Amino acid sequence: MRDVPELLDAVDLVLSRAEGVVPADSLAALRAHASDIRQRRGFLGETLVLAIAGGTGTGKSSLLNALAGEVITSVSVLRPHTDEPLAVIPENPEPAVTVLLDTLGIAYRHEHAGFTRTALIDLPDVDSIAEWHRERVEDLIPRVDGVIWLFDPDKYRDPIVHDEFLAQLAEHKSQFIFALNKIDRLRPDDLQTVRQDLNDTLAADGYMRPALFALAADPPSASPRGIDLFREHVTERLDTKTVMLRKVIRDAAGIVKSVGLAAGVWADGSLDFERSWSRVRAEVLAGVGSGSTQADREDALCRLEDLVAMMSVKAGPLLGPKIRDVAGRDAIEALVADLAAAGPAEPAPKPAFWGRLTGSEAEPEPSPRAHLLDDVLGDPLRRVLWKRSLLGATVAQAAVGALHLEERIGRARES
Repeated sequence: MRDVPELLDAVDLVLSRAEGVVPADSLAALRAHASDIRQRRGFLGETLVLAIAGGTGTGKSSLLNALAGEVITSVSVLRPHTDEPLAVIPENPEPAVTVLLDTLGIAYRHEHAGFTRTALIDLPDVDSIAEWHRERVEDLIPRVDGVIWLFDPDKYRDPIVHDEFLAQLAEHKSQFIFALNKIDRLRPDDLQTVRQDLNDTLAADGYMRPALFALAADPPSASPRGIDLFREHVTERLDTKTVMLRKVIRDAAGIVKSVGLAAGVWADGSLDFERSWSRVRAEVLAGVGSGSTQADREDALCRLEDLVAMMSVKAGPLLGPKIRDVAGRDAIEALVADLAAAGPAEPAPKPAFWGRLTGSEAEPEPSPRAHLLDDVLGDPLRRVLWKRSLLGATVAQAAVGALHLEERIGRARES
């Protein structure tokens, strides 16, 4: 698995292929759990994705540069129109990041070596660009890990921002980080007053006890202020996201395991049909023929019925009846009678003996009686068991993918 969304796709495939193999009530509960995982807010990938929003002149580009540690908005040639968002993403981003940006319609992107596990989306000014309206922000918020909303000391109470955007988006309050930028313009006493007033205004919008930082991302003739503390908060969000992401992976792996257990394919789940069928097939062909006795035919009948019974029990409560339907006693009795009438018994040489005799390891072509046995019984059983075998392979692939993803995220966190 390359990323978590791909794992969730694998879980959906497991659930789809479990249809008819796992009881419907169990499958419904697992599907509901899988749907809950997909509905979790935030970007389901290893990258922390944050959008930067705010009004005209709040300093979004300056904050972007400060977080990057260098001027990267000089790549504005990548975004010739300021009414379109720009994404700054890690070099060689994980596939899910590209899919997210494609889904959001964000065409202008810049890969930055300093962003290893973080992506920032610089949004247009919400109070001046009509094309980037609240509905598009609402569509973006559940898909990203957070929104950094910037204010400046002069327009922090802009009614357009509060009434048309923030008050309408308060249901997503856990996604928001607020920052008062350009605090170098304020005296210390005024800063405290403005911060308190902004806190009260945000509370009126529906954001109680918001995360509110005081910044000077690009003060004239001075070093940035508050950026280190802000960066620590972003790092904490990344750590929290990592914990959440590992839980998502474990929940997804739990669904896969539940399907595997319910289908009997989780541990030692192989029915080993081909080996069992090859053995019984050779015994029946050797025991039943035009010269065979009633006892020989009864023995062949018992061998075939024993194989069908074993497969139906191992296949579980849903596939078992289907196996018995295609291989009932009457059908097996008729097949044994047809084999007895089709020619003499034919003990097949062992492959090793055949190889020494002919100088080749290839087995001889099946006889018409062998084809009859396969057509009437072997192939119908294969068709029933194929769904279970396919599910088993899909479960194994998803389980291994989940394990590798969790290990990779653990290594990334340690580094």
